[in-house]
Amino acid sequence: MIRKIALTAAISVALLVLAHQSSAQTPYDSEARIALANEIYQAYGNIVSPSLSITELFDIKNRLDKADSIAQKSGIDLDYRQFTFVELCDLESRIELANAINRQYGRNLDWRQYGYRQLLQIDEQLRSEAQAAKN
Repeated sequence: MIRKIALTAAISVALLVLAHQSSAQTPYDSEARIALANEIYQAYGNIVSPSLSITELFDIKNRLDKADSIAQKSGIDLDYRQFTFVELCDLESRIELANAINRQYGRNLDWRQYGYRQLLQIDEQLRSEAQAAKN
């Protein structure tokens, strides 16, 4: 019985502290959310609302920035909503490596058909073959 009372008291205190901390951060969070939503609006149009959490807004901005970077570097338009930020980073690496292999070795690899490790293996194999041909 005493354990239950102590546990209930501990949970109540934790919830009280958490509620106090979150209310203390709300004004700053609101300003940050509005500023970030405006930044996204200026760069990409009206696609987010400041009512989203700061975490959601940062995630969307990071994915938009990465998808835009990929489009500008390689001309490939990817929908930021279909991929996580990490997946977009992987796609960017695969696209860049496949393009480098295609340029350097006159190949026509499609980055969609290979994982990054496979592309590294192909690059290593082609490099070995080119080195052997020189000797």
